[in-house]
Amino acid sequence: MKLLEPGQLDVERMSEESSKALNFVRAWTDGEDTALILNVETKMLLLDTGTHQFPLSLNSGNERADNCYVVSPMTTYVGYANEEIKRLHRPWLAWLLTGLVSGMAGLLAHAQVDRIVQVNNWLLSTNVYPGDWHGDDIAEFTRLLAETFPDHAIAFRSLNFRCNRTLIMRLQSQGYVPVPSRQVYLFDATQGERSPMLCRHNTMVDDTLLRRSPYQIVHGKDLPDSDFPRLEQLYNQLYLEKYCWLNPQFTADWMRRGQQDGWLEIRVLRTDEGRIDGVLGWFTNGQILTAPLVGYDTSLPQGLGLYRMLTRLCLREAVARRCLLNFSSGAAQFKRLRGGQPEIEYSMVYSRHLPASRRQVWKLLGHISQKIGVPIMRTLKL
Repeated sequence: MKLLEPGQLDVERMSEESSKALNFVRAWTDGEDTALILNVETKMLLLDTGTHQFPLSLNSGNERADNCYVVSPMTTYVGYANEEIKRLHRPWLAWLLTGLVSGMAGLLAHAQVDRIVQVNNWLLSTNVYPGDWHGDDIAEFTRLLAETFPDHAIAFRSLNFRCNRTLIMRLQSQGYVPVPSRQVYLFDATQGERSPMLCRHNTMVDDTLLRRSPYQIVHGKDLPDSDFPRLEQLYNQLYLEKYCWLNPQFTADWMRRGQQDGWLEIRVLRTDEGRIDGVLGWFTNGQILTAPLVGYDTSLPQGLGLYRMLTRLCLREAVARRCLLNFSSGAAQFKRLRGGQPEIEYSMVYSRHLPASRRQVWKLLGHISQKIGVPIMRTLKL
């Protein structure tokens, strides 16, 4: 088991499947002069266990103040938390939570929570782990990373008990602390065409809408490079302009490179005239599918149902693969109506090698998130 700098990567030693991680790390390094994700500042490494390869993000805590939540716990639990609080539309609760987040911000900064190395971090809203890896080598993982980065916390993002129970339990046995982050929605398509979600009224209506749509569904590999700036524009309209600028600011180059290197599979909705009005990109480990790239032209009438069609397209792919779809967070009611099942997502954080003051803040963050954040997410169905 060893850590590899980008310059040490040897393509010929990597299998076709695991080379996705290698390609991802190399793409990030190649894009140093022109950032692939505009609001992410991090260093990428590759962890090679001999059987699996994992991209690692490494942060010192001295990066940009608005660093994206995919690498910054400060942004996750302070910046993004404040954005979510604004959307609660419950003034009294927002007042209480704003005070709590403000108080925690000072503690988190003092504990240098952004001084962190994150394992299997693809810089996506939802990371998925190799389907045949359940953490048998966690002790060795932890020892290597703690010795190499003695002043950094060690974390695994995007874990939930439905998909990662064994891994979570093994991490806990090694001293990792669970820190809840958000509520995601899972669609079980493992029964293929017999999957219960397909019988939902809203799902069936969406299916009819997609089948009768005048749009052509075009594979990302068939798109010329000149189309990718349009995909960036569509993603920005939905995830940045409509939702939150703290979301990953993916560029056209990131999308093109992901499609080219095989870790992102893109589909678009294109009119007969050639205009692209919607984009969808998924990432999969064969057992779990997630869609980090979704975007559509928000200036078009809502009655067109572009988001509904993109959702149905994603569900269709999960059914074809007989896998679980992790459709991330947000649009909670929309996803529940189509059979999405809520699941709390965690980061597992190891800090036993750090000073006591920093360890205690991580434990406090985990405790507050579990006792206050999780009940709010479940009660308000966020």
